Amino acid sequence: MEAVSRFGPRGEGGGATFIAGNVINTVQRSRYGKRVAQNLTRDLRPARNLVTSTVDPEVKRELDQVIQEARQALEVINEGANELAAEERSIREVEAVYKKKFDELDERKKKVNETKKRLGSLAGKIEVSKTKLAQLENAPPVDDERARLKQKLLDISQKRVKVAKDYTQLIRALIVDQIAATRSGIEFLQVGANRNALDALCQEKDERYQRALAEFEQADKIFLAAKEDAKNKRDISVELVRKMDREFQEQFEKMELDGSVHERTVDQLRAELETQKANLDLIMITNPGVVEQYERRKAEIGDLTKKIEDKEDKCSRLERDIKFARDNWQPALESLIASIGKKFSAAFDRIGCAGEIRISPHDDYEKWAIDILVKFRDKEKLTLLTGQRQSGGERSLTTILYLMSLTEEARTPFSLVDEINQGMDQRAERAVHDSMVEVTCKPDSCQYFLITPKLLPDLMYHERMKILCVNNGEWLPEAKGIGNMMNMIDTFVQMRDRSSRAE
Repeated sequence: MEAVSRFGPRGEGGGATFIAGNVINTVQRSRYGKRVAQNLTRDLRPARNLVTSTVDPEVKRELDQVIQEARQALEVINEGANELAAEERSIREVEAVYKKKFDELDERKKKVNETKKRLGSLAGKIEVSKTKLAQLENAPPVDDERARLKQKLLDISQKRVKVAKDYTQLIRALIVDQIAATRSGIEFLQVGANRNALDALCQEKDERYQRALAEFEQADKIFLAAKEDAKNKRDISVELVRKMDREFQEQFEKMELDGSVHERTVDQLRAELETQKANLDLIMITNPGVVEQYERRKAEIGDLTKKIEDKEDKCSRLERDIKFARDNWQPALESLIASIGKKFSAAFDRIGCAGEIRISPHDDYEKWAIDILVKFRDKEKLTLLTGQRQSGGERSLTTILYLMSLTEEARTPFSLVDEINQGMDQRAERAVHDSMVEVTCKPDSCQYFLITPKLLPDLMYHERMKILCVNNGEWLPEAKGIGNMMNMIDTFVQMRDRSSRAE
């Protein structure tokens, strides 16, 4: 049943029907759950057709006679075969004797050939040794050879000293040329940088000139229009003054001479005109309730003035209280933020980046905030951490380093983060893990939980850490005790120890 209920490579199959003896077996798999195999059996019913048959006796007799003759012939053939088998056995025994002799002779032949080869090799070595002996006997005396070798070594040393001196001179000349080339390259880069700076400065000044020119043209148009308007209004005012009496004309001329006519603005003149019109209206219209209305308005103005003074006094007291309270908590807050910022900056320095924490004050205390500024590349400047500028991995890295900086200042019983290492590269994830271990494994640190689906290999671990691996899924074994990770780890350690001892 195990064989016929097996799935195919594409998940097909899992069922079949077969007959064992007089029993029919039908194997099927459930369509739900774990798809357990099921076997349905039933008995094989007896046959109903072709059960009885009629045979001709004459044909049967002839067939029996043929079978008897065939059996007799088979006995004769079996007797001949037994004789041939006995003869074959005797021949095989003789063959085994001859084969044994042949193997012995072949072994002796191999030994003889090996002995010949060894003798030939020894003869060659003897000849070589004789030649070397003759060369040594005819060699010059040892003192002469020693003197010759010393002279040869001296010549070689002198040549090497000369080559070393030449090489040293070449290196020194090369150093001088390299210094000159480096200086030229630096000067070229400086000239290029100066040129780029001048181009940028020229472009900036040209832009400023164009903006100033446009502003000047616009101001010139406004000035000409204002000048024309002033000229028209002056003509109108001169015409009006001419129509006035002699006393008004003299007063106007006096104001023009001492310059007082130009001291007041248009708004002031309009306000004075409105005041004079109001005075004229009061003179021309007689209202008996004006005095009473004036007294009532005066009393209301007094009450409102007193209320304003009281509110100003209250506002001053509140401002003093706010300043007193702010003088108490703001230094403590700045000290706390400075301490957190120092740890935050140190954490970023360890991973080759830069970070800073600042307080963002505001007139409305509800809008006070903490600005986190980060820099992940050498060519960048410190920028505010936002959801648009930095990537998800950079935001995760900044968040966990900020939490690590807060951990040493916080006094909570435990902290928990979930999948904080997702989206980071391996370098950042390893640096964050080392920083987390260093901060959270101190004796006075609070309990810290890190939930993550994966971790890098060869990370740093502390003896105060505890790792919990949660296995979950539909493929877990149902029997208890199977799949225990601690047992698997113990088994692996034992096997590794046994293999190390065996080596």
